[in-house]
Amino acid sequence: MSGTEKAMQGVADTLREFWAHRPVRPRAGRKLGGVATGIALRYQIDPVIVRIAFVALALSGGVGVPLYLAGWLLLPEEGDEVSPLESLISKGHSSMSQARTVLLGFLMFPALAFTFGSGGFQILVTLAAAVACIYLLQKNRGHLQPATLAEPSPVTPVPGAPAWDPLGAAPFAWDLPEPTPRPQPPAPRQRKPRVGLVTLGVATMVIAGSAIAGIWAPWFTPVHTIGLVIAVLAAGLLVGSFVGGGRGLIWLLLPLSLVGFGMTAIDFEGDTTKLGGFDATPKAVADVQDRYEAGVGSMRLDLRQLPDSGSVKTAIEVDLGEAIVHVPKNADVTFKCEATSIGELNCLDKRAEGSEVQVSGTDLGANGEGGLKIELDVRAGVGEVRVLRD
Repeated sequence: MSGTEKAMQGVADTLREFWAHRPVRPRAGRKLGGVATGIALRYQIDPVIVRIAFVALALSGGVGVPLYLAGWLLLPEEGDEVSPLESLISKGHSSMSQARTVLLGFLMFPALAFTFGSGGFQILVTLAAAVACIYLLQKNRGHLQPATLAEPSPVTPVPGAPAWDPLGAAPFAWDLPEPTPRPQPPAPRQRKPRVGLVTLGVATMVIAGSAIAGIWAPWFTPVHTIGLVIAVLAAGLLVGSFVGGGRGLIWLLLPLSLVGFGMTAIDFEGDTTKLGGFDATPKAVADVQDRYEAGVGSMRLDLRQLPDSGSVKTAIEVDLGEAIVHVPKNADVTFKCEATSIGELNCLDKRAEGSEVQVSGTDLGANGEGGLKIELDVRAGVGEVRVLRD
C-alpha cells in the first residue's frame, strides 16, 4: 500500500471513529438544538467557541446553517438510542417526533439552495475547512472522555448534628464559643470586561451611520445594514470568548441572523400566489378549475355546493402543507391521493401513512351510482391529504 493510500485509509478510519463515538446533544445547557454544546462536551472545549464557529460559518455564505441542521438530525439526543434521522427510518427510538424531524429535513432544502446559490468555489472551500476541523478534533481529542455539565454535589451532614443544624454550622451548640475573629475587608471584585456594552454601542453607531450614509450611498440598504450589525456582534462574541463576557450577545445575534437569512433568501418581488394556499367553494361546475397548486400552505376545496348532476375533474397539489377536499354525500367520486415524499392520507376512509404512499378508488356515496360525478387527483409533497364526505 502506497503512502497516499495509507493516508486516505487513516482519514477514513478517523471519520468512522467520529461516527461511532459522535457527540451527543445534551438536554441541559443548550441554546437551540444542542449541537454546539454536544460537540464542545465531546471534545472538552468551550461551547462559546463552537457557537462562534457556527455563526462564522453561517456568515460565510450560509454554510453554518445546513451544517447545524445536519448535526441536529444526525446527532442523537441525550438518553436516545439513535439520532432523529435514524429513528425516522426505524433504526431505533428518538425523543424527537417524526413531524419535527421531517420539518428540519425540509428546512435543509432552502438552506442548501441559499448556500450553494450564493457562491461556488468559496462555499466548497469553507465546507472543506469545516470538515477538516471535525477531522482534526477527532484526530487530536477523540481519545478524551466526553465532559459532563457540572451539577451541584450533595452536602454530607456532619455526624451527630441535630436536625435543625445538619452541617454543624452553629459551634455554640456543641462547644463553648470561640473568640470572634476580626472581620477582614472583602476582597475587591474583579470587574468583568464590558464587551457586551461596547459591542452594542458600536452596533448602534453602525446603524446610525448607515442610516445617514444611506441618504447619499444606495449601498446602505436594510439588508446590508443588518449584515454589518451581525459582523459587529460576531466580532464582539469572538473577543468575549478570549477575555470573558459578552455571551448575552448571542441572543441578539441569532434572531438577526435569521432575519438576514430570510431577507436574502426570499424573493419578495417574485410570484407569491403559491404561498399561503387557498380556500375555494365553487357553486357551479364551470367554476371548478382544472388544477389548483400551492407551494406552502393549506388548500381547501369545498365541492358540496355543486349541483346534483354534471361532471367535474380537477387536480390539487401542494408541496408542503395540507390538501383537503369536501365532496357531496351522494356524488360518485373517483379519487387518487398521494404523498410523493412523506405524509398522511385519509381519502374516503382509505388511509395510508409514511413515505411515498398512495391510495385510490371509487366511492358511489350513500345513494349508489348516479348523480354528480367527481374525479379527483390530490397530491402533497410533504403533508396531509384528505378527501371527506361530510
